[in-house]
Amino acid sequence: MPFPKEGTSWPPDDYRPWYGKINEWATWYSGDPQRLLDFYSSQVFFPNNEWGRFWARISAEDRANIVHLPAAGDIAATSANLLFSEMPMLNYNEESAGGRRISVFVKENGLLSVFLEAAEVCAAMSGVYLKLDIEPDLVKIPIINIVTPLQAIPYFWRGRLWEVLFFRTVKETDSGAIWRLFELRKRENGQLVIDYKLYKGTDDRVGREVPMDSLDETVNLNLEPVAYNIDGLGCVYVPNMRPNRLMPGSPQGINDYSGVITLMDSLDFAWTSWMRDIEMGMSQILVDEDLIEQPSGGIITQDTVASAARFNKFQRAFIKLNMSPWRMGGENVKPIEPVQFSIRVDEHLKTCESLFFQIVSLCGYSPQTFGMVEYSRQTDSGVALRIRERKSMLTREKKSRYWQAALWDLFWQMQQLDIAAGLSSSYQLEEVDVELQDSVINDEREQSETLRNLDQAKAISTYQKVKMLHPDWGDEDIETEVKRILDDQGAGPMPFFDEEGER
Repeated sequence: MPFPKEGTSWPPDDYRPWYGKINEWATWYSGDPQRLLDFYSSQVFFPNNEWGRFWARISAEDRANIVHLPAAGDIAATSANLLFSEMPMLNYNEESAGGRRISVFVKENGLLSVFLEAAEVCAAMSGVYLKLDIEPDLVKIPIINIVTPLQAIPYFWRGRLWEVLFFRTVKETDSGAIWRLFELRKRENGQLVIDYKLYKGTDDRVGREVPMDSLDETVNLNLEPVAYNIDGLGCVYVPNMRPNRLMPGSPQGINDYSGVITLMDSLDFAWTSWMRDIEMGMSQILVDEDLIEQPSGGIITQDTVASAARFNKFQRAFIKLNMSPWRMGGENVKPIEPVQFSIRVDEHLKTCESLFFQIVSLCGYSPQTFGMVEYSRQTDSGVALRIRERKSMLTREKKSRYWQAALWDLFWQMQQLDIAAGLSSSYQLEEVDVELQDSVINDEREQSETLRNLDQAKAISTYQKVKMLHPDWGDEDIETEVKRILDDQGAGPMPFFDEEGER
């Protein structure tokens, strides 16, 4: 994958449809009504936009009354919490030289926060890139940066990421000129080669290449081509989930809510309708102008009448002018008449609940995960919670497999880059096995029942019981606790067996 040719369209024509879909998902993820309005007002889904998206049919005068429920952001955040609300277990030899460096990587990069942010972007935009950068003047370790699919064009070979072109806008002017910084990562002669170029173009054109020192934003970055003797691109791609139903066979992932855009659009329609009912249902009074107290001085001019007749929905009474002709004509006109429209609360509530229920369910989650459960059952935990949230847990397990493989590769490349960039002396690389936690609080009652049943069946040792109850304890602490239990039971000293059953 070379750098883009000067003057060509951007994004590239063959990538534009997929880039457009990611942009649509990112717009919903933002939760910004103005971004939704701007995005869909520029799209032509149906002739004259008479049918189709609710957001595409909003006229300018109606925009102030739109209500948006940010379900997309809630779904992405929930996905991230299911994966990384707890720090994953990183299994490696912490006493080795490589292990000590990995511990520094974890601490200096604030790894749990990085994982949470990356997982949320991944769920919202179909995938995420975790990129390693070297900046010795800033920190003496490889830095993990999160890159969204809107900032990268990948090239896959046999299902693996082979090359990737990262890009970002560094400057944009009111005249429409845009400067984009491109970073190409590729494999060449068994090495990672990183190169940079700066282009000046427009919103839909890449433009021409310009020197790095032509902008204040890039002149001091010292971006020169560099090669590292490592196996990889210094980055990993994490797909959200596969298969990609929009592009079957593609190694790129699909986001959580790609199939429910129309339902989320309908949810905003229903929510807006509900708010409109509340506005229309505001209690008002229609009043004959003859009953209105005259202005001070007793003189009624055309200006004072017009001022009194000005329509304001939020004033306490509407003024009904010129009712005299109706009275003179024998019409039955009430001088004062209250008006109160009904508010369809139950209908709107059931519609919104049903839509949200379908949205989260089709995204692969249990509605209970989002709080859609009776209050009397909110305290469930352990087995009961896992049963009710089984669908969410299955989705989480599916996603975790992609994360485990990617993070193993990330830590392996991180150690290689640490040595190749001269940030640390050479050491034996450590494999890091990642175990994601299930994010479900353990129920002590459930755990005690399990231990009691195993004990009654004579299927567990005292050592294993203590270890199950305190999984974070070391062997020395467990052995001390076992001795105390046996002493309390009057069993006397017994031989200690390790996990392999050896004395």
